[in-house]
Amino acid sequence: MNDLANPTEHSRLWDEFRAGSQEAFSRMYELYAEDMYRYGYNLVRNKQLVEDCLHELFLHLHSHRRRLGSTDNIRFYLYLSLRRRLFDTVRKSNRYRSDEYVFEDAEFLIQPYEQQWIHEQSVAWQNKVVVTELNKLPKRQKEILYLVYMKGLTYQQAAEVMDITLKSVYNTVSVALATLKGYLKESLQPEGLTWGIVGLFLKYILHG
Repeated sequence: MNDLANPTEHSRLWDEFRAGSQEAFSRMYELYAEDMYRYGYNLVRNKQLVEDCLHELFLHLHSHRRRLGSTDNIRFYLYLSLRRRLFDTVRKSNRYRSDEYVFEDAEFLIQPYEQQWIHEQSVAWQNKVVVTELNKLPKRQKEILYLVYMKGLTYQQAAEVMDITLKSVYNTVSVALATLKGYLKESLQPEGLTWGIVGLFLKYILHG
């Protein structure tokens, strides 16, 4: 199911949900639950914990819907809520060993259908090169690129989701893009390849 097109659609669906529409709640779940699970699992590599937190979050939202504030970006609201719930659970829970959680080194997986943001018409192996190099970035850099350039959050929203300053987001993106450019040069130049897709990708990120 396609994401909502604009803030007005987000606000309308969210307001219908807050007013008690079961149809709006179901649509929200269908739109975002799968992506939320993947995002959560990229943060905390424990499937059961992520599933539990995801289900608990939706139950909490449903139970407290009439007391929720407004939003014009449901994805931002849900990602922020899930991330906080996951990390709070990890900090408080005694059910899991601390070494089950890998925050800084876990690979931030890029799903095949999400490669459209790189270049929809690109050759498959070129996509693979770019995705491979993306996954070499430190986790914070990957998460910010994921939230901003793959999921459409603003820099301010990404800062709020990750609980960091706006300046940190800008600085991290700048470092990530410079690092990624270096990685891609190393990967492509030995093969005698031109920038092609990569140049378009970087241009899209820098100016899109």
